[in-house]
Amino acid sequence: MKIFEILCIISLSILYGCKGLTDRRITDRYYLVTMETKENVSIAYSINDDNTSFLDVVKPCVYSIGYNDKYILAKQHPLQSHNNVNTSITNYYIIPIYKEFNYSPEKEVIGPLTLEQFNLKRKVLMIPNEVIFQDL
Repeated sequence: MKIFEILCIISLSILYGCKGLTDRRITDRYYLVTMETKENVSIAYSINDDNTSFLDVVKPCVYSIGYNDKYILAKQHPLQSHNNVNTSITNYYIIPIYKEFNYSPEKEVIGPLTLEQFNLKRKVLMIPNEVIFQDL
């Protein structure tokens, strides 16, 4: 009986650990997920219907996003170490939005890009200028 109780506690801890401190829906299955600190924000894809398990498509620290019905645009400062953000580097990402469930949404993410690469790719993909970044 004692082993059963321990296994239940471990299982609940693992399941709880899949959900962030705060999760904010961007669109469809895409969420902003905050883990541990408010600066530790990633963009994640919900892999189940009750939105309790996520797959990171852009790792922390995402600090600004914009989106339309086809793409999510993101700015990110990379983590140098646990909770140590390198604000001297800005990476840009273009994330295609999947309307149907996708097993590997992270594989189609475009980035990390420099600002020049991002602007060029944005033109190629015809992402309108009306899609602007909003700081989180």
